[in-house]
Amino acid sequence: MRKVPLSSNLFPALFLAGILACGAIVPAAPAGAAPMGAEAASTAAATAPAGANEEPQSWLLKWREPAQAHALRGTRVLRRQSEAAEIWLVQPADRGADVAAWAARLQSEPGVEYVHPNERVHILSSAEPYAADDPELPKQRYLKQIGALEAWKTVRQQTDLTIAIVDTGIDLDHPDLKRNLVPGTNLVQPNQPPDDDNGHGTSVAGVIAASGNNGIGVSGIVWEAKLMPIKALDSQGDGTERDLGEAILYAVRNGARIVVLSVGLNRYSPYMLDIVDYAESKGVLLIAAAGNDGLTQGDKAAVKYPAAYPTVLGVGGVKEDNTPDSRSNPGPEVDLAAPWHVYTTGIGGRYKQEDGTSMAAPQVAAAAALIWARYPALAPYQVRELLRQSAKDIGPAGFDTQSGYGLLQINKAVTMTAKSDRFEPNGSRTSAKPLPAGKQISAMLAGGNDDDWYTFDAPYDGTITIDFEELLPEGASVPPIRISHYSGDKLQASTEMRLGSRMVDFTVKKGRQTILVQYMNKENDLKLPYLMTTMFRMKPDSYESNDKSYEAYTLQPRSQTITGSFHQLGDRDWYAVTFTQGGTLSLRVSTNTVRIDPELAIQQAGQTLMSYDEEPEGASEQSPVLTVSPGKYYIRIHNAISSEASPTIGTYALKMDYIPKYVDPNEPNDKYYEALSTSSGTEYVGVIGSANDVDWFQLRLNAASIVDMNLFDVPTGKMMKLEAYDKKQKLLFTQSTGKTGALLVKNKVLQPGVYYIKLSANSAFDKQYYRLKIQADPLIAGFRDISSHWSKDAIVEMSRLGIVNGTGDYKFEPNRPITRAEAVAMVIKAYKPIVFGMPVDIRFKDLDYDHWAYGAVAKAVQKGWIKGFPDGKFRPEQPVTRAEMALIVGNADGVQPVRPVVSPFADVGRTHWAAPMLIALKQKGLISGTGDNDFEPSKKASRAEFTTILYRVYRQ
Repeated sequence: MRKVPLSSNLFPALFLAGILACGAIVPAAPAGAAPMGAEAASTAAATAPAGANEEPQSWLLKWREPAQAHALRGTRVLRRQSEAAEIWLVQPADRGADVAAWAARLQSEPGVEYVHPNERVHILSSAEPYAADDPELPKQRYLKQIGALEAWKTVRQQTDLTIAIVDTGIDLDHPDLKRNLVPGTNLVQPNQPPDDDNGHGTSVAGVIAASGNNGIGVSGIVWEAKLMPIKALDSQGDGTERDLGEAILYAVRNGARIVVLSVGLNRYSPYMLDIVDYAESKGVLLIAAAGNDGLTQGDKAAVKYPAAYPTVLGVGGVKEDNTPDSRSNPGPEVDLAAPWHVYTTGIGGRYKQEDGTSMAAPQVAAAAALIWARYPALAPYQVRELLRQSAKDIGPAGFDTQSGYGLLQINKAVTMTAKSDRFEPNGSRTSAKPLPAGKQISAMLAGGNDDDWYTFDAPYDGTITIDFEELLPEGASVPPIRISHYSGDKLQASTEMRLGSRMVDFTVKKGRQTILVQYMNKENDLKLPYLMTTMFRMKPDSYESNDKSYEAYTLQPRSQTITGSFHQLGDRDWYAVTFTQGGTLSLRVSTNTVRIDPELAIQQAGQTLMSYDEEPEGASEQSPVLTVSPGKYYIRIHNAISSEASPTIGTYALKMDYIPKYVDPNEPNDKYYEALSTSSGTEYVGVIGSANDVDWFQLRLNAASIVDMNLFDVPTGKMMKLEAYDKKQKLLFTQSTGKTGALLVKNKVLQPGVYYIKLSANSAFDKQYYRLKIQADPLIAGFRDISSHWSKDAIVEMSRLGIVNGTGDYKFEPNRPITRAEAVAMVIKAYKPIVFGMPVDIRFKDLDYDHWAYGAVAKAVQKGWIKGFPDGKFRPEQPVTRAEMALIVGNADGVQPVRPVVSPFADVGRTHWAAPMLIALKQKGLISGTGDNDFEPSKKASRAEFTTILYRVYRQ
């Protein structure tokens, strides 16, 4: 069964059976990985170092044919799979390589079909979780809403097939789940059980199959089931695209018939499409959440992938009154809707309120399982069709983009007989039925006189691709079919399809299109079921071809807004503008879809390209106000959602604001009593309009402060002088830019009062702004960067006691991670232990006698407050984690660890190596967790955090 690709590239069917370990290179464990037991914990500084290093970026490379695979220069192959296609997981052999050039070279290799990054995916949880513990069935009001209570009269168990949950794992000991679990796998920590350390997967599992009628807790929609936990997401709900694909393939290989995916990303992925197609070919039904960005993204929101792929059932969310929840992502890829709010299982044997499309998707999965319990011979597309036909229409009549075909109704799904063609009657143009973009539908030609008419709303000018597949017994002759495209009453094009499954393209204008499917032979009386998917691809925008800088489309040097699009793989749009007069230029690029992550870049001819991509997907990018001089400039826009982003339905708008002349916004400020009052941290621009022009600025300080003055962007060939005066006009200091075009006055200590800054130049200029920025920071305990910091009081007191020092330039750097050497130095200053020297047998390879912290480390080691690593190193510059911080300070103060009976924090189990000390400090009221009772033990501790906890323990 062939599926429609989502780009102009055509991908064959049945690809990807998994990234197997064939020839795999398994990365070594990161240096300093956290010990797994108490003995190991005592080995390395009585701590575990910072969390594992982030896995290097990897890429998915697909060969068109397995025989074309060959060695790749400069490339490290991490994994290979050859079960259904040749797919390699690769990365540059040299970590310092130019990644863009390396990827481009691979794309050009003979036989390579695609190369794209192995992107990360994330669970689609609601941003507002609820906490509840009451395990009573009446709290599951959504069960009545979807007809589950009524359905139980007909069927309530399914143990003949397996439902795989690809998520954060499942609480394997939950009393309401464990009897319904079958073996699964952990892709995050191989060789470990797929236990849930987040909670999301456990909540999904409870919706599907919390044990029913067992006298405890809640009831899943399926009372008795076979749930396969596949942990592909870590404790934060994050994972990679490859792991998501591996999880689906594991489910397929191990006999699952239903796969639930409450995860998603905005980017279309040819790798994931191959995975989806392969699962469908093996008779596996995929069900995914639509996403929860409808409110935050507004009109830009789109259904997440994989829910947006043609054969994946995309599930949106509805409120208790059966109206679509505004947070649920809308789009033509939504198939069904189910309740947003549920009451379900939680980790630790608990129960809780949960919400989001993550909780809607498993409801549909459970319904599919019950359908298969009743009708085991159905194919996946027939199960999809039965769910669609049995849904309750809750929006505009028929299909709509918020609820799809309607609200899930399980009682009808397990009792009704589906129509062979739900689009009937559609035998005339006036009775044509709408086709949802990007989703596979099933219908039937009942004979030669049966015409099937459909409508399709093209959002832009472009091309619609129709994938048509007859469903006939193997070996049966294929009757010739004609597919025709009409615009209004006028026939635009017609294609005769004689060779079975075929794709056909029609060029369309924006607006409603009509599609006719019919037998060519009107005498044919064969009933022909078929599958059809209609995809849309935008036409090139009016500025193409402009994919290279030398093909850049020429824009006039004026303020304007242009609209473009990304119609092809890796589309990059270049524009050129030639300024005949200097001025200021501001660029802004916005988009109308979250599937575009616009990146803005600009360069003056012959200069370096400057890019701006600070905001997330769907958000606008803005350049600073740029000073342009006469000459040619290039502007580049591309979709940074991927290095080689697929064609995207949507547009971007490039707004160019150009001011061709420079007017000093601060005039008149030629006298000191006309001085412009400045604010710390604000940038001011100006020009020297004449040979006698001077610019005055005023600075008011309410407290003793450290002041920096930065004057820059002075035009080439011009020199400026900065003079500073007190309120009595006494000259304090003067400094010149010289030939560098910039000057920096640093760390001037000024007392409270009024000061004046006078700027002058050796000659006038008005084709470019100079820029002036004054930074004034109150001086607190000798530091300029703690005045508004939450840890100020602790830092001030510990500084007064001589326990903490700054890092130079009047800075404390409270937010910088504290190193092991700094942490040891602080506790030694605080507790002043009397010990002598470093024992010979524990001297460290990386700590010489002349190291500034050698003496402090020697004392701390002698006292047993800290230890080194098994490799004989101390690693003085390595950051300290929050768990290490607690252990070091607790040891120094003599705090006795407490044997853990319960977990001290939600993210610190009682078997964690730091749990005894964390419990002891928590009981003393010296540490606390976040609002979610998390401690974040592997997070790097800042200098402020370490100072504060040391202050609390020290003064108790």
